[in-house]
Amino acid sequence: MFSRSLSAVDTVLEQSSDTPPARRPFGALGWLLLCAVLAAGVYGAWRGWQALRPSEEAGPDLSPEALDARLLEAEQALVSLRRTHHGLDQRLTDTTARTGLLRDEVLGVGQRAAILEDNLRELSAQASEGRDALRLDEVELLLSLAQARLDIAGDLPGAIQATSLAHDTLAPLTDPLYINLRQTVGQELAALRALPADPRTAAAAELDALQSGLAGFTSRAPGSTPAAAPAASGWQRLLDAVVQVRPSNPQDLISPADRATGEATLALELALARTALDRRDEGGFRAGIQRIDQWLQRLYADDASLRAQREKLSGLATLTLRPDLPLQGAGLQQLRDLRRGRTPAP
Repeated sequence: MFSRSLSAVDTVLEQSSDTPPARRPFGALGWLLLCAVLAAGVYGAWRGWQALRPSEEAGPDLSPEALDARLLEAEQALVSLRRTHHGLDQRLTDTTARTGLLRDEVLGVGQRAAILEDNLRELSAQASEGRDALRLDEVELLLSLAQARLDIAGDLPGAIQATSLAHDTLAPLTDPLYINLRQTVGQELAALRALPADPRTAAAAELDALQSGLAGFTSRAPGSTPAAAPAASGWQRLLDAVVQVRPSNPQDLISPADRATGEATLALELALARTALDRRDEGGFRAGIQRIDQWLQRLYADDASLRAQREKLSGLATLTLRPDLPLQGAGLQQLRDLRRGRTPAP
């Protein structure tokens, strides 16, 4: 009865369109799929765990794919290393070429620097020679000026100053070639400084005093009286004017014209004596002094003043107008010999 009722119920349920169909239990295929899903999950979890493990605990992957990938990476790295090596070789070659070029340029610069040093050395030597030549020109000019001042003008201070300047100009020339020249110029300067005062100054002063004192001498003309004669009475003066006593001499100048000519000649002789004195002409000066003495005797009376003046003239005739300078001109001649290339005498 119970089964009949169930059958009736199932029949009623199947016939109803609103009732959903009943679920069927899993078959063998479902269980197989479930097992495959579980196995895939377990394998994925294992692979993930293996990936998350430390690298030192993991062994090398010896699978063909991994080995192929590693071999491909190694080949690529080898190709990259070869390219890098080739690039390095090329750079090394370029660097070697540049180094050689720079070495050649450095050698060229060194040679140019050596050439420039030689040129500078030659220029310095030429400049030094030019300075020395200029100093020697100046020394020659100064020594020539000193000799001219001493010979022509008789200017002893000027000659000393010019020789001193020449000696100072030679001082910077330290070359042994100029030692003898410097010594000679120094000796010449010392000799000039050791000279006494120029006697021509005193002689010229004596001639000037003689010419200015001619008016004070007693004339030998008729009617002339001594300038320093004592005062006499009127009768004595009248007697002296009428009667004159004088020695007879054929050279006496009695006429006024002859006396004027004689006085003019005496003045000319004085001028000639001064000229010879300026020229240091000892022979001409002594001859002029003798002629002046003769004219004094012919024009003026032989009294004490005239005799004193004649003694002074005798002293002037013995003067040495040209000083004794054995080294005069030696420095100038030595310098000229040196500049001509000859070895100067010591």
